[in-house]
Amino acid sequence: MKKLPKIYQTELKKVHNNKEVFDSLKEDRDEKVIPKEIKNKNYDNLSVHEKIKELINQNSYIFNTKVKLIKDDAEIECQIAGVVNNHIITMNNEIIKIDDIKDIKILS
Repeated sequence: MKKLPKIYQTELKKVHNNKEVFDSLKEDRDEKVIPKEIKNKNYDNLSVHEKIKELINQNSYIFNTKVKLIKDDAEIECQIAGVVNNHIITMNNEIIKIDDIKDIKILS
């Protein structure tokens, strides 16, 4: 048989691309945690529109954060599914007008 040429092969060095690993089994799912981005800011002094913007722009999903929407006549504990135009849609398929909301509290 004919001898084939050698193939170029680079040296293998230690790989350090897994410095941070997420383990869902270690995370306590019952514990209610306020996202770090919102916890570090002065959240109470923001307007309702700014609070919604902060909730949307956080690193975690918006529907994972439980909130209390305070209106004139009621307080609604829910999870926000999304924001469309001037309305909040909750995970319970409720549509709430943003202008009717006086305050938003993050439940911990």
